[in-house]
Amino acid sequence: LVNARLDGADIPVPPAPEQPQTDTVNAYYRVKTQKHGWLPEVTNLTDFAGFEGSPITDVAIRVDKGSVKYRVHVLGEGWLPYVTGYDINDYQNGFAGENKVIDAIEIYFFTPDGMRPFRKAKYSANGYAWQYDSEKDNGQDGYAGMIGVPITELRLCIE
Repeated sequence: LVNARLDGADIPVPPAPEQPQTDTVNAYYRVKTQKHGWLPEVTNLTDFAGFEGSPITDVAIRVDKGSVKYRVHVLGEGWLPYVTGYDINDYQNGFAGENKVIDAIEIYFFTPDGMRPFRKAKYSANGYAWQYDSEKDNGQDGYAGMIGVPITELRLCIE
Protein backbone atom coordinates (compact mmCIF):
# COMPACT_ATOMS: atom_id res chain seq x y z
CA LEU A 1 0.00 0.00 0.00
CA VAL A 2 1.18 3.51 -0.74
CA ASN A 3 0.07 7.09 -0.21
CA ALA A 4 0.91 9.89 -2.66
CA ARG A 5 2.75 13.01 -1.47
CA LEU A 6 1.92 16.46 -2.79
CA ASP A 7 4.94 16.28 -5.13
CA GLY A 8 3.62 13.03 -6.60
CA ALA A 9 6.10 10.69 -4.95
CA ASP A 10 4.74 7.58 -3.28
CA ILE A 11 5.25 6.99 0.41
CA PRO A 12 5.01 3.38 1.52
CA VAL A 13 2.35 2.82 4.17
CA PRO A 14 3.35 0.30 6.77
CA PRO A 15 0.93 -2.58 7.17
CA ALA A 16 -1.45 -2.43 10.10
CA PRO A 17 -0.02 -4.19 13.09
CA GLU A 18 -1.32 -7.71 13.47
CA GLN A 19 -3.85 -8.15 16.21
CA PRO A 20 -2.41 -10.38 18.86
CA GLN A 21 -4.07 -13.75 18.76
CA THR A 22 -5.20 -15.07 22.06
CA ASP A 23 -5.01 -18.74 22.76
CA THR A 24 -7.66 -18.47 25.43
CA VAL A 25 -10.55 -20.83 24.80
CA ASN A 26 -13.85 -20.06 26.48
CA ALA A 27 -16.24 -22.81 27.52
CA TYR A 28 -19.96 -22.07 27.76
CA TYR A 29 -22.30 -24.55 29.39
CA ARG A 30 -25.70 -24.89 30.94
CA VAL A 31 -27.62 -27.59 32.71
CA LYS A 32 -31.19 -28.65 33.29
CA THR A 33 -32.11 -29.69 36.81
CA GLN A 34 -35.06 -31.72 38.08
CA LYS A 35 -36.49 -28.78 40.04
CA HIS A 36 -35.58 -25.75 37.91
CA GLY A 37 -35.45 -26.74 34.23
CA TRP A 38 -32.74 -25.18 32.03
CA LEU A 39 -30.55 -22.75 33.94
CA PRO A 40 -28.65 -19.77 32.49
CA GLU A 41 -25.36 -20.29 30.67
CA VAL A 42 -22.11 -20.27 32.67
CA THR A 43 -18.78 -19.14 31.19
CA ASN A 44 -15.61 -20.94 32.28
CA LEU A 45 -15.24 -20.94 36.06
CA THR A 46 -17.16 -17.71 36.73
CA ASP A 47 -19.69 -19.89 38.55
CA PHE A 48 -20.85 -23.48 38.50
CA ALA A 49 -23.82 -24.90 36.63
CA GLY A 50 -26.49 -26.23 38.97
CA PHE A 51 -28.86 -24.87 41.60
CA GLU A 52 -29.92 -25.68 45.15
CA GLY A 53 -28.62 -29.24 45.10
CA SER A 54 -31.17 -30.33 42.49
CA PRO A 55 -29.95 -33.29 40.39
CA ILE A 56 -28.82 -32.41 36.87
CA THR A 57 -30.69 -34.20 34.06
CA ASP A 58 -29.24 -32.62 30.90
CA VAL A 59 -26.08 -30.72 29.88
CA ALA A 60 -25.24 -28.47 26.88
CA ILE A 61 -21.64 -27.40 26.18
CA ARG A 62 -19.93 -25.23 23.55
CA VAL A 63 -16.53 -23.58 23.08
CA ASP A 64 -15.47 -20.51 21.09
CA LYS A 65 -12.42 -22.21 19.53
CA GLY A 66 -11.93 -25.85 18.67
CA SER A 67 -14.75 -28.24 19.50
CA VAL A 68 -16.00 -30.59 22.18
CA LYS A 69 -17.67 -33.95 22.37
CA TYR A 70 -19.39 -34.98 25.55
CA ARG A 71 -21.64 -37.62 27.02
CA VAL A 72 -23.38 -38.35 30.28
CA HIS A 73 -24.02 -41.42 32.40
CA VAL A 74 -27.64 -41.81 33.48
CA LEU A 75 -28.05 -42.97 37.08
CA GLY A 76 -28.77 -46.70 37.13
CA GLU A 77 -28.76 -47.02 33.34
CA GLY A 78 -25.44 -46.31 31.62
CA TRP A 79 -23.66 -44.02 29.18
CA LEU A 80 -25.57 -42.16 26.47
CA PRO A 81 -23.98 -41.50 23.05
CA TYR A 82 -21.57 -38.59 22.54
CA VAL A 83 -22.98 -35.29 21.32
CA THR A 84 -21.19 -32.26 19.88
CA GLY A 85 -23.94 -29.64 19.59
CA TYR A 86 -25.25 -26.85 21.79
CA ASP A 87 -28.97 -26.38 21.26
CA ILE A 88 -31.45 -27.25 24.01
CA ASN A 89 -34.14 -27.72 21.35
CA ASP A 90 -32.14 -30.33 19.41
CA TYR A 91 -32.91 -33.64 21.09
CA GLN A 92 -30.50 -35.58 18.82
CA ASN A 93 -27.19 -33.69 19.12
CA GLY A 94 -27.83 -30.40 20.96
CA PHE A 95 -27.28 -31.60 24.51
CA ALA A 96 -26.48 -34.73 26.52
CA GLY A 97 -29.22 -36.27 28.61
CA GLU A 98 -32.71 -37.75 28.55
CA ASN A 99 -34.36 -35.76 31.35
CA LYS A 100 -33.09 -38.40 33.80
CA VAL A 101 -30.67 -37.94 36.70
CA ILE A 102 -27.00 -37.85 35.62
CA ASP A 103 -24.25 -39.26 37.84
CA ALA A 104 -21.18 -38.88 35.57
CA ILE A 105 -20.03 -36.83 32.60
CA GLU A 106 -17.18 -37.15 30.10
CA ILE A 107 -15.98 -34.12 28.12
CA TYR A 108 -13.25 -34.11 25.46
CA PHE A 109 -11.82 -30.92 23.88
CA PHE A 110 -10.36 -30.92 20.36
CA THR A 111 -7.64 -28.26 20.07
CA PRO A 112 -7.98 -26.31 16.80
CA ASP A 113 -5.30 -26.55 14.10
CA GLY A 114 -2.50 -24.09 14.72
CA MET A 115 -3.10 -23.72 18.45
CA ARG A 116 -0.28 -25.07 20.54
CA PRO A 117 0.21 -26.29 23.14
CA PHE A 118 -2.75 -28.62 23.03
CA ARG A 119 -5.56 -27.77 25.45
CA LYS A 120 -7.81 -30.01 27.51
CA ALA A 121 -11.24 -29.79 29.03
CA LYS A 122 -10.83 -29.40 32.79
CA TYR A 123 -14.02 -30.22 34.63
CA SER A 124 -15.41 -31.28 37.98
CA ALA A 125 -18.72 -32.58 39.28
CA ASN A 126 -19.96 -31.96 42.83
CA GLY A 127 -16.58 -30.51 43.84
CA TYR A 128 -14.70 -33.79 43.31
CA ALA A 129 -11.16 -33.76 41.89
CA TRP A 130 -10.59 -32.19 38.47
CA GLN A 131 -10.82 -34.42 35.41
CA TYR A 132 -8.87 -33.61 32.22
CA ASP A 133 -10.52 -34.74 28.97
CA SER A 134 -11.01 -38.50 29.26
CA GLU A 135 -7.63 -39.20 30.86
CA LYS A 136 -7.22 -42.25 33.05
CA ASP A 137 -4.02 -41.56 34.94
CA ASN A 138 -2.95 -39.64 38.04
CA GLY A 139 -6.05 -40.81 39.88
CA GLN A 140 -8.43 -39.86 37.07
CA ASP A 141 -11.02 -42.36 35.85
CA GLY A 142 -11.94 -40.80 32.49
CA TYR A 143 -15.00 -38.86 33.65
CA ALA A 144 -16.21 -36.51 36.39
CA GLY A 145 -18.70 -37.59 39.00
CA MET A 146 -19.27 -40.77 40.94
CA ILE A 147 -21.43 -43.55 39.55
CA GLY A 148 -24.46 -43.82 41.81
CA VAL A 149 -24.31 -40.22 43.12
CA PRO A 150 -26.41 -37.58 41.28
CA ILE A 151 -24.48 -34.60 39.89
CA THR A 152 -25.78 -31.30 41.24
CA GLU A 153 -22.86 -29.01 40.32
CA LEU A 154 -20.71 -28.88 37.17
CA ARG A 155 -17.62 -26.74 36.59
CA LEU A 156 -15.75 -26.51 33.27
CA CYS A 157 -12.93 -24.60 31.60
CA ILE A 158 -10.38 -25.26 28.85
CA GLU A 159 -6.71 -25.28 29.88
